[in-house]
Parts: sequence; structure tokens; C-alpha cells
Amino acid sequence: MRKDSLDEDFFSLTNKKWSLKEYSEKDTEYISQSYEVSPLVAKLLSIRKVNLDDIISYISPSLKESLPDPYVLADMEKACERLYQAIINKERIAVFGDYDVDGSTSTSTLINYFKQISMNLKFHIPDRFSEGYGPSIQTFSNFKKRDVKIIFTVDCGTMAFSEIEYAREQGMDVVVLDHHIPEIKLPKATAIINPNRMDDNSGLNYLSAVGVTYMFIIGLNRKLRSKDWFKKNNIKEPNLITFLDLVALGTVCDAVPLKGLNRILVSKGIDVIQKRLNPGLNSLIEKSNIKSKVSVHDLGFKIGPRINAGGRLGFSNFGTNLLTESEKSKIDSISNDLDKFNSERRTIESYVLDQAITQVDDKKLKNKLLIVSGEGWHEGVIGIIASRLKDKFNKPSIVFSINNGEAKGSGRSIRGIDLGQLVISAVQSNLLKKGGGHSMAAGLTIDSEKIEELEKFFEKQLTNKVINTQDNKILFADDILSTSAINLDVHREIEKIGPFGSENPEPSFIFKNVILATVDQVGEEHFKCLIKSDGGKFIEAMAFRSAKTQLGEELIKNKGSSVCLFGKIKINEWGGKKIPQIHIIDISASQNS
Repeated sequence: MRKDSLDEDFFSLTNKKWSLKEYSEKDTEYISQSYEVSPLVAKLLSIRKVNLDDIISYISPSLKESLPDPYVLADMEKACERLYQAIINKERIAVFGDYDVDGSTSTSTLINYFKQISMNLKFHIPDRFSEGYGPSIQTFSNFKKRDVKIIFTVDCGTMAFSEIEYAREQGMDVVVLDHHIPEIKLPKATAIINPNRMDDNSGLNYLSAVGVTYMFIIGLNRKLRSKDWFKKNNIKEPNLITFLDLVALGTVCDAVPLKGLNRILVSKGIDVIQKRLNPGLNSLIEKSNIKSKVSVHDLGFKIGPRINAGGRLGFSNFGTNLLTESEKSKIDSISNDLDKFNSERRTIESYVLDQAITQVDDKKLKNKLLIVSGEGWHEGVIGIIASRLKDKFNKPSIVFSINNGEAKGSGRSIRGIDLGQLVISAVQSNLLKKGGGHSMAAGLTIDSEKIEELEKFFEKQLTNKVINTQDNKILFADDILSTSAINLDVHREIEKIGPFGSENPEPSFIFKNVILATVDQVGEEHFKCLIKSDGGKFIEAMAFRSAKTQLGEELIKNKGSSVCLFGKIKINEWGGKKIPQIHIIDISASQNS
């Protein structure tokens, strides 16, 4: 592997080191010549270690060719057979979903599919404050009263031992569609489709819950087709491609790796989103003021937070109601409410974040995992706060909200630390009342007096774990580019290896010795700059959320000077025009070429 070199000890003005990613010069040349892609795209593919045999499918992914047989997932055949029997016997079916975006999109995908085959499903999304995470006997009892025969649990249920046993005793079958890490022992459900099961050999353990749900409707659809059910009942077979808009949304928002099948689901799902087939999703796109093609960033940072806001503030079913509704007046009303909730959520989040950061002292920073807690902190934002702390301190972080001696927590992790497994270990050690999750996120409940004991438990578990705490001080660039590369054609080339997200990061570049001509603050948080290019032209640059940060201070200080910039090539679409620009991540003093 080759690694192009920067000048020795290339440190930025914000005390970060810049480094270039490794690539194979031989593979880069081969890819460029054999697949007729630009040297830049070839280099990006080499950096990402894409198998040479997979280059064509990576650049031009085909869902049909890449989609695995759904029956490779454990219990899939069993689940599809049970649902087939339920359909022909016209049994009542209900869905119990989680209150986050992955749960809402999973629930909505099932409801929308069954609508297309002329079946109406009941659903319940729990209130995170009064009911908490996961299935409850109370809800299952309500399903029983409504003569429900089959219950789907989506994005939850893998650890619902007592609830599933209760359903079984009441004569109801439970089908779990989940991706959270299980224990070795599983509940006695009719079927548990979870690619993280110990006995699942599908290799699809990176799927989100909505990805698992999509695999299920593919399997069920195949079952119905094989039985000639569509023809016999004069029902048009659903076009499964049309469900990919919600699959893309849930996959992006759950921050699962954008690799393998996930990358294709999101890529094709974004294409479906452009067709505006789901009226509820389309309303949120308009409410988010997205004028151009919807991007992964839009899904994760504009649309997703609005759906999540309902669950965070006690209106957990709003997201699913929106994504399954067809009446415009109802859609507009829900969309307006979600937008309002999101604004309220941001205010609450800012308040709690300030309090949480004050707890992170030198003693806590010595720990491998950060834990903070506060009396009465809003439970709806603790997951976001955990994510903010994780990003700020580059440590797995758990935030607890304490009420009446009970602490409900939400955690977010970094690469290399399986938070879900840590939480399961704490459950098995009887430290936690309950808990579960996956490698990057987890939820947990504990007696508040045991938080300090839990902190020590996690540190002991991580004693021999080597965590590279320097990662947040090193910025890895894909290449050094001239400012002449900041154009529409290069951006289109880069997009060939998208969509970008977890484990497929958007390429970053170093631009050496450019003139920082202007630096102007935009709004309360951002800076807009003009960069003088090699050819004397001016190029737009944005430094988002950089006000009152070291980056912002250095931009102002170096106005008019020659500097080096670390950033990404973006397109600003405004008024029908596409304007290439740099999104500045970091700044360094000018260097000799």
C-alpha cells in the first residue's frame, strides 16, 4: 500500500494532524484503465479497499443482482408461512414498533405493504416516558381484546421474554423483526428474524430494523406469489421497489454501516424518494426546505430529526401516522406539529448539553467510557446528548435522566467498542433493571444509586481494551487537490462511490496555499468565505457551526492570508443554479509546495 506524504508534522491551527489515507498505486492504475473511471475515483475505490471484482457493481449497483435470498435469514421461512396462513384465514395482525426513525419506518413499511394487499394492520408505538422501550404486557393485552392473532415487534422484541411468553399463553403468535444484539437464549416467539442471532448465518448483521423488515416483505411477497394468491384474489402484486424510500430513511437515521446491501438500499431508496411517492415523507421534505435532490445528509439531519422529535416529546405515533397517511389535511397537520416539536427539542437539547458538559471533568476523562447524569433531564434528548458527548470527547458516552430514584439512560459508542454487548453484560450481572442495543447505541435502566457501580463495571470490562484516543486529533484526507477540482464534474465523479455515511465516509481533501479572501458570519453559527483559486477566480466556502470555535477564530484571524484548507467538495443548489463550494473542516498555515 502506498501513502502519499505531506510535509512532516503537518499540524493545523486547531492542533490536529493531517494525514493522507493509504491506497494501492497498482490497483488505482488498473481500476482507472479497466473500468474507464477517473484516476480520482479509482484512488477513492482503492482507499475503500473495494474488491476489484466488485468495481462495476459498486459504481452501478443493481438491487436485483445484489439482493440475497430472504430465506437465508434464520426463521424467515417460518415467519412467511405463518403470515401466509394468517392472510388466507383473514386473521387480525398488529405491529408493535419502536419510537425512533428506524422503528417508525419499519412499522410504516409493514402497514403500507399490507394496505396494498387489502389488509389493515393495527399498530402501537410506545410512549417513551410512560411505557419505555420495548413490548409491554399491557399493550399485548389490549391487542388480545381486539382479537389480534399475530403481533409483529419491529426494532425491538429480541429481549422481550416475559411479554412474548404472555402473548403465547393468550394464543397470540409473535414475529420479531429486529437487529439488536440478543443473548444466547431467545424468547419463545413464533419467529425471531434478527441477523445478529448467534445461529444466523446470513452475514446481514449490519442491517437496520427497516432493512430486516424489507427482507421480510420480500420473503412474504414471494410466498404469496408462489401460492398464486395475487391472481386468486384479483390483487395487484405490490412493487417492492416503492417501499425503498422508507427503507433508506430508517437505514440512514439508525447510523448502521453503509456497506453491502445497506449501501444499495439507500442508493435506490434515494432514487425512489425523488419520485415523491409517500405523501407524508414528501410533506416533511417540503417542511425541511429541501429544494434539490434529497441527500443522505438531508435524511439524517433534516427529515429524521423531525420524525424523532415526536417520540422525544411524547407523541410517539406521529411519525408512523405521517408515513402511512394519505389524506392531505391530516398530513399537513402532523407535519406542522413535527416541525414545531423539532424546534422545541433543539431548545431542550441545548440546555441539557450545557449541563452535561460541565460534568465532564479531568477524572471522568480518564475513563474509557463517559457517564453523566442529571435529575429531571428530559428523557427525549439524552440519546442526542450522548451522541454529542461521544463526538466531542471521542469516547463512548452514556447519559442518564434520573427521576424518583430510577435512571433511564441512552448511550452512543465509537468504533471498536461494542456498547450493546457491554449493556447485555451488565444486565446479566444484575446491575441493570433492563437494557439492550447494538454495537453503536444502547438503552438502559438502573437504580440511580448504582450508577457509580455501573461506571466501575464498564471500566473493568474495558480494562484490556485498547482505544485509540488520538483518532479525533488526526484528520485523514483522501487526496491533495488543486482548487480547479472544485467543480460540478469532479463532484459528479465523487458521487459515484456514494451514498456516504457510516463506514463509507464522504471523501475529504486538502487544498494547499489558497487565499482566504473574505470571511463573513452567516446567522449565529456559520461562516461564509470566498477563496481565491489558482486561476484567480473566487470559490465559495462554508464553515458550518464554526462560530465560537477554534476553527472560526482562525478563519477570522487569517482573513486575507494564504492558508491550507481541509474540506469536502459540495454543491450549493439555489435558485436553479448549482454552485460548487468547499465545506471547511479545518485550517492550517500555508506551506511550501
